[in-house]
Amino acid sequence: MGTTTPPRTLAEALRARGDESLAGLLRARPDLLSPVPSDITQLATRAGTRASVVRALEHLDRFALQAAEALAVAPDPAPYDTLLALLTGDGQDDGAGRGDAGAAITAALPGALATLREQALVWGEDTALHLVRTARELLAPSPQHPSPTGLGPTVAEATAGMSPGRLQEILAAAGLPATHDPVSAVAALTGLFTDRTRMAELLDTAPVEALAVLDRLVWGPPYGEVTPNPAPPVQWLRDRGLLLPVSTRTVVLPREAALHLRAGRAHRVPEPVAPELVAAAERDPQAVDRAAAGQGFMALSTVEELLKLWNDGGPAILRAGGLSVRDLKRAAGALDVTEPVAAFWIELAYAAGLLASDGETDERYAPTPASDEWLDLPA
Repeated sequence: MGTTTPPRTLAEALRARGDESLAGLLRARPDLLSPVPSDITQLATRAGTRASVVRALEHLDRFALQAAEALAVAPDPAPYDTLLALLTGDGQDDGAGRGDAGAAITAALPGALATLREQALVWGEDTALHLVRTARELLAPSPQHPSPTGLGPTVAEATAGMSPGRLQEILAAAGLPATHDPVSAVAALTGLFTDRTRMAELLDTAPVEALAVLDRLVWGPPYGEVTPNPAPPVQWLRDRGLLLPVSTRTVVLPREAALHLRAGRAHRVPEPVAPELVAAAERDPQAVDRAAAGQGFMALSTVEELLKLWNDGGPAILRAGGLSVRDLKRAAGALDVTEPVAAFWIELAYAAGLLASDGETDERYAPTPASDEWLDLPA
């Protein structure tokens, strides 16, 4: 019996799907059909564009998004057990990551991962889970775009460009033997920060004030301002690489050290169970029906007006997707609504398949053939 070769790319993963699975992807992300992709390779490319990935992430439930955020700070690829550990923690804290909460996370993660796979945001087998590159870029930590997890860069990322001599000084202060090159020095420091026993021993020697500094940074933001001559507790942390320089006046708590202090958790409060919905008030059914009818008529009228407005040439589609601020203002003025409300109606018409790219080289928004049929329908 032959063995199945694991997919090496998102396109290969999509080719291995059945018809029903691909249909599920297109139902979950209808923007991938505008215009209809010519083959699986084009579908995979479109599924990885920034605009489409942003839209998909915005429509995830809270726990599926947290799973994606955890994968963004994990190695690429990451096994299922690593993802689970980032959500539950390692149990060596006050127990917040284990017990009932840990059981709920363990029970909910397969469903969250299935959602991410269905929407082509994650691909690969459980032994090698890949978050699509664009989603990783959107969710992973960077100085310009802090991670939703509050984590900072890895030791390797934060020490890029650091002099070999400075790396050796950090190793010596942390009680590590000298190495022959920067790569092995970074590996040694990373190994220390990811070893719970050795890391605990190092922190046992830290001044109380230094631990207080770490407490302020551990759940984010991981960046702090320093003076040219920092206080002794801050200097103690800098000497041992627990704070690494970003600039002359900014330091960052490296990701591996933060995860140790968090007992391995990517999120302070994982949310595997949706909050219970509680009715805020009760309304008269007839009043609700009248209000709904009025809002429904307004929705039909507004979308119809938008389609007519863009029938002879809509606004240009930005390279990253979406609408320019100027064109949004024009649409809002023409529809006599605020800009956020105009954006809502445009998004609604797009999601309903009534607006799409015209498919030209200089892409513009235009009503689709389906919009003609929609306009002919009775209200």
